Amino acid sequence: MIELKEVSKKYPHGITALDTLNLEIQPDEFVYLIGPSGAGKSTFIKLLYREEKASRGEVIVAGYNLRKIKRRQIPLLRRKISVVFQDYKLLPKKNVYENVAFALEVIKTKKREIKPRVLEALKKVGLENKLKAFPDELSGGEQQRLSIARAIVDRPSILIADEPTGNLDAQTAEEIMQILEKIHAEGTLVIMATHNHALIKAHPHRVITIEHGKITDDRKEDEYAAPLERKFD
Repeated sequence: MIELKEVSKKYPHGITALDTLNLEIQPDEFVYLIGPSGAGKSTFIKLLYREEKASRGEVIVAGYNLRKIKRRQIPLLRRKISVVFQDYKLLPKKNVYENVAFALEVIKTKKREIKPRVLEALKKVGLENKLKAFPDELSGGEQQRLSIARAIVDRPSILIADEPTGNLDAQTAEEIMQILEKIHAEGTLVIMATHNHALIKAHPHRVITIEHGKITDDRKEDEYAAPLERKFD
């Protein structure tokens, strides 16, 4: 599903964000991405949905080689991969239903399909009773639930969650994790960047560590019982 071969990313100002990454992630996995701030995690994520382009090497996602992909193919890639952000990125003038429906409208989904798919997504995240509420009327946890509903309404095969619990208290973070676990159980590959080691221990999965643009540790779920030597804030 995802493969990186000798991938490096160097920005025009001379900073190397990623240095010779080699990695495979299978379609049935749930993967945590950890590391200190500035390690290269955000660049790694941006490469996967072609917000950034690798300077060297091959990035293969859902059958697309992202160094060779044509511009007209990028929207097709992004129907297979969705991103949930820490700051939600909701549309403030649209209500809950409209925020999720908009994700289908922009890809020209048939009108008769939009309502049932929006309601299905909102039910999965527990917002089916807040259809007419606006983002500023929701709690932080509810806004993140809405962000997740918008991300999954097009039924992507890959979901990237970039610090999805970073602004949330422990109880709400656990609720968001349970939603992500449910989405994963239904067959979606989940990649989650996080600093929350309590969540990783409570929901063990593969853990990939990036430091200074390199992968310095890659542990399978059954190896996480051995604690990481360092924790990243």
